[in-house]
Amino acid sequence: MAVGFMVSVRLGDGNVDPAGLLAEVAPLLDRHRIDVDRKGTLLLFAADEPETLAVLAEPLAAWWQGLAPTGAVLRFVGPDGVNEISYCRPDVAVGLVRNTIVTGSGRLYGPGEAPGPLRRAAAGLVRRVRTGFTASEVRTVQEKGLCCVAVAGRELDDAPRSLEFQAFDPSDEDYDPDDDEGLCLVTERHAPSAGGLVGVRLTGRALRLRVTPAAAAELGLPSTRLVIRLRLSAADHDDLRAGLRRVCALGRAAASGARLDLG
Repeated sequence: MAVGFMVSVRLGDGNVDPAGLLAEVAPLLDRHRIDVDRKGTLLLFAADEPETLAVLAEPLAAWWQGLAPTGAVLRFVGPDGVNEISYCRPDVAVGLVRNTIVTGSGRLYGPGEAPGPLRRAAAGLVRRVRTGFTASEVRTVQEKGLCCVAVAGRELDDAPRSLEFQAFDPSDEDYDPDDDEGLCLVTERHAPSAGGLVGVRLTGRALRLRVTPAAAAELGLPSTRLVIRLRLSAADHDDLRAGLRRVCALGRAAASGARLDLG
């Protein structure tokens, strides 16, 4: 089952010609069996798995960041619609783009295969009454001093959901104390909140979080309590526990005072 995403870089009133990017990523496309379809200034990348597409994160981030001082916007289009990134710190740009690719890529539907109105309506109702989602995968990344662990899944209408825990590692050579705001939470919409975690509890079936009212507002959550149901393998569950322990013990994240119960 092919998955993919569309991407472009908007600059001013128009999009940037992607010819240079295509030439740069051509070896990656061949090596990882990634298909590309160009429609004007819009590129559609497709592969068997989102993780395969993640190899494009570095060249995409470099393309965008090379234009970012002039106000360029990186624009992704996936199952959940349009996702635009107008700014991020250069040292975390690759990680942010990689996370967007993995969480934002979706199935490429054939004629009549996309979720219909009833399925989308049901998903909308579930989102109104349930503050969390069901996670089916775990990802851990450490890059340039930033340590991340994320849980991700999809809803009834195939919309991606994710929550990422981020903290800087003071022992890393790229560590900059001026950038360290403690433990940061980031949603699939890239809404960040630093220092707002009150408590986290991990069991075999769920990850439960409590955040401050200010953090709930920053993250776009309707409640200060978030329950993420877990549909993980035993190995992924162990990776999640180990990742959370590591992230929450790093530098200023450890001084946040959040209550941890990781089993």
